Order: sequence, then C-alpha cells, then structure tokens
Amino acid sequence: MADVAHDGATIGVDLGGTRAKAGLVDASGAIIARDLVAVPEERDEDDIVSLLTELVRGLDPGGGAPIGIAAAGVIDRRHGIVRESPNFPEWKDFALAKRLAEASGRRVHLENDANAVIYGEMACGAARGCEDIVGYTLGTGVGGGIILGGELWRGARGMAGELGHVTVVRDGGRPCGCGNHGCLEQYVGAVGIRRTLEERGGKLAELADSRDAPRDLAKAADAGDDEARAVFAEIGRHLGVAAAAAIHTLDVLTIVLAGGITHAQHLFVPALEAELRARTFASMCEGVRVVVGTLGEDAGVLGAAALARMAAGTER
Repeated sequence: MADVAHDGATIGVDLGGTRAKAGLVDASGAIIARDLVAVPEERDEDDIVSLLTELVRGLDPGGGAPIGIAAAGVIDRRHGIVRESPNFPEWKDFALAKRLAEASGRRVHLENDANAVIYGEMACGAARGCEDIVGYTLGTGVGGGIILGGELWRGARGMAGELGHVTVVRDGGRPCGCGNHGCLEQYVGAVGIRRTLEERGGKLAELADSRDAPRDLAKAADAGDDEARAVFAEIGRHLGVAAAAAIHTLDVLTIVLAGGITHAQHLFVPALEAELRARTFASMCEGVRVVVGTLGEDAGVLGAAALARMAAGTER
C-alpha cells in the first residue's frame, strides 16, 4: 500500500463483476501499489461507490491522484455514466464517475473496459509506439478497441469498438444477444468455444465441461490432437475475417489480441494472418502486424490510469 503522495500518479481501477482491481500508477506507467477487493453480490450502487472510495484511498491516502475506471458495458464517457452493463444488469444510467468524484474528492474518468485494455497495450504494452490500432479482447465474449492517431475512437455516441459483433458466419450463424447471427464472439469467446466443442462431439464435447475449456483444448492441440488443432485454426480464420474488414475500413497497421486464448497464440495466429492476407488488398495488408498483449491482468488498470492522466492534463 502507498503511504505517501506521488506526484504525477494516477489510479487505475478495473471494475469486474466479481472483483475490482486497482493500481497506483506513476508517470512512467509503472504500478507502484496495487490492491484487489471482492465486489459484493448485491451490487448496490451506494455500496459500489463506498467500496471504490475506500479502495482508492487505501492506495493513495495522502494525495489526490485522479481515477480512471474501466467497466464493461455501454459507457457514456462524456457524462461519466454506465448506461447498461452485463456485469451489473440492475444498473441503468448509473452516474458512476460523478458519484465517485463526490465521494472521493478526485477527478474521475470512466471508460469501457475493452477500450482501456487496448489503450493500455498502446501506452505501455505490446503496441507501444503504434498510433493506428484495432484491438480484440478475447474473454467470455469478445470486446474491442479502436485507436486512430494515438487516440481512442469512440464514435458519435461513445459506443464504437463493438468488434465482437462483426458478422463472420453469414448463413446459419449462431444467434447472438445483440440481435445478429454469426457474430465473432459466438465463435471466438470462451462461451462460443464451448459451444463449438459441444457441437463437434466426441472427445471435444468432454472438454466443453472443463473449468477452463480453452486452455484444456490448447493442451490437447499441443499434444497432437488434430481435432483440437482444427478448432484453433477455425478460431484464427474467424478472427482473420473480422480483422480484414477492419483493415479495409480503417487502414490500421496493428492488430492487438489481448486476454483469453492468447496463451495459445501459436495455434491460431498463423491462420488469422493467412486469412488476413487472403481477404485484403496486398498493398493494404503489407506492413500490418498482429501482436499479442503483454500486460495480462494489469492491462485494464494501466489503460484506465493512462486515460485518467490524459484527461487530467486536458482539464488543466
């Protein structure tokens, strides 16, 4: 824990459905103190504000470091409001930033969690030095972040970057909660991978019930299981279809993959790159790099802290 003020430091908070991770981050992007607390099952708004207030005060008791919060869902960054969140379905238009600012006496910047992860990789991770990025966060589902000219592209209403809902299977695709069929996250997210295993049957269906199906699938693939390898090749092709659309639309040079199944990058990135080459103009694909995030579970904390630092500098 921190017990002194740190000039130029910001606090990054990654607010998940079951736990909140936080770090006091110095101006160089290093975490100098960290903490993790459980999120109560009731998820009451007042309780969450109190929990976060105590969390940041514990990290920076003698200072006023600005706070960046990364949270899942539809985020109205301009007004600091969580419009809706899969982790907190009872929240509707919750003014989280304003409430936490009032309780803590600090500036608070609220951001979508996938945006924060990809921004973190640009600020201090695998994409450091890159300015034009499309990033995919591979978790239970698939999130995304778009960075153009070194800045997050949030769109007209702040909701840009829902890259998990790009169609990759046109006919007979799996239904998705967004209302579409054949979305990327239905095949590349952990839930989608489990469904693939169930549909394929046999030994693969048994893996679907394991605690960490993607990791166990990777172990089988590394042990020479051709069926498991075929599943990862298919995952890579789906990602390649989505990435090709991003290249044609935005002409970015860097594709970032973070979280989830990236531990098995050797099993699916080659298929992604091959699909990308097959589906894009050669001149547009030239120079495009696919990189895997290096920040791990710290990505959201570091991204939120970097965004808070940028916002605080803009407000001065």
